[in-house]
Amino acid sequence: MSRTTSTPAEDRQARRRTLHLLLSRADRGVLGQDEAALLRALVETELAAGHTARRAAGGQQAAVRRLQRRLDAAEQAIIETEAERDRLARDAFDERKRHRADMREADRRVNESESRAVHAEQQSTEHEATALRYANYLVAAQQACGAPDWVSLPAQIKAIAARTEQQALGRAGSAA
Repeated sequence: MSRTTSTPAEDRQARRRTLHLLLSRADRGVLGQDEAALLRALVETELAAGHTARRAAGGQQAAVRRLQRRLDAAEQAIIETEAERDRLARDAFDERKRHRADMREADRRVNESESRAVHAEQQSTEHEATALRYANYLVAAQQACGAPDWVSLPAQIKAIAARTEQQALGRAGSAA
């Protein structure tokens, strides 16, 4: 079973075999008119095929140049993107360092504030204890003087002091 259709490559090979045969007959000078016409047709076919191939190759070369420019642009974009990525990574690293330093400073301030708060609370407790002692002294003084309330305590103390002074003057005058 033979194949009736042939591929373009098989057709080209058959044309070239025939072309070689006709050229060798032309070299020997035994080429007939029909063979000369066939030779001419084959040469024109090969020339047309060559022209078509060159045109296709030219289009492919132009496509390759376009693709090369696109590839160059893509490579440049990759280089720029990698540089931007590296810059952003450095910036992020620096920002993390700054953030850590800020956090340490904030922790230091919190610790300092807590220390001041503890100190202030201790002082407040001491002041309250002192105020309570003074209040107890004043209550004892109020009771000892017989003052009815806190407002009258200074007047009561002055009155007692005046009486004591009078008594001292009276004893000093009778002793003389």
